[in-house]
Amino acid sequence: MKRYKAVLKEAEASLSVSGQETRVAAIVMEELFGLNFAGLMVHGDELMPKEDYKKFSSVIERVCLNEPYQYVLGEAYFYESYFKVTPDTLIPRNETEELVDFVLNNEPDTGLTVVDIGTGTGAIGLTLAKHWTSNKVIVTDISPGALSTARENGRRLGVSAEYLEGSLFEPLVDKEIKADIIISNPPYISEDEKHLMTSSVLEYEPAAALFADDGGLALYKEMIRTLPEVLKPGGRVYFEIGFKQADALKSYIETAWPGTIAHVIKDINQQDRILYFTRGEKSD
Repeated sequence: MKRYKAVLKEAEASLSVSGQETRVAAIVMEELFGLNFAGLMVHGDELMPKEDYKKFSSVIERVCLNEPYQYVLGEAYFYESYFKVTPDTLIPRNETEELVDFVLNNEPDTGLTVVDIGTGTGAIGLTLAKHWTSNKVIVTDISPGALSTARENGRRLGVSAEYLEGSLFEPLVDKEIKADIIISNPPYISEDEKHLMTSSVLEYEPAAALFADDGGLALYKEMIRTLPEVLKPGGRVYFEIGFKQADALKSYIETAWPGTIAHVIKDINQQDRILYFTRGEKSD
């Protein structure tokens, strides 16, 4: 048997040789055994049981072969909660936490109808539902597998939400739902940008949740164009966007809804990340 500290160093070395982030070793150690940095300081010289070593080594081996550790472990950390992830869903990103935070700080909890379009794991909509008591949250997805995963995450978090299957606004139109707030982090990567992506993303994350036509703008444009069908006058829209898409989307919004003010917020890395606007709000 080997000591926890030695096993961690061994894993970091394997990850480094494989071109993976070495920090993953410490993340996996904590998620499997509850040993964070402080825990390792206290217990790091203890011997790791053989079964634990096998389990830990198996995860690291798969990560070394490009499989994201979140898929190996079956869950991802997002906004203080763990979400189940499957091959039907994208792994929630840190940048999306900023969208959730912005909406929570910007919107009241006064019985509004809030819809998360293309929910995936449910990370956005269910996290909002966890922090609100009065607003009604609806989450939608075109993928039955993703929606099933979102339902399970809702049960895990103990939150109430409505789950609707369908493409973009279709399930809202079918049920004649009018929202106060629409939020979406849709597929927005252009096929031309594939070469910029890591092999682990391309190999393991669902392409349908990553890529969109028209330089990545197709789904945004469809939603913007059809907003009156599902968004109340004075309702608000929040999009997570790609870092090069703000100008094109602002221009499209101006064409579709002349005079509408579209605001853009940068993320922690100073990249354009959140675009939001109010239906009917116009510049002077």
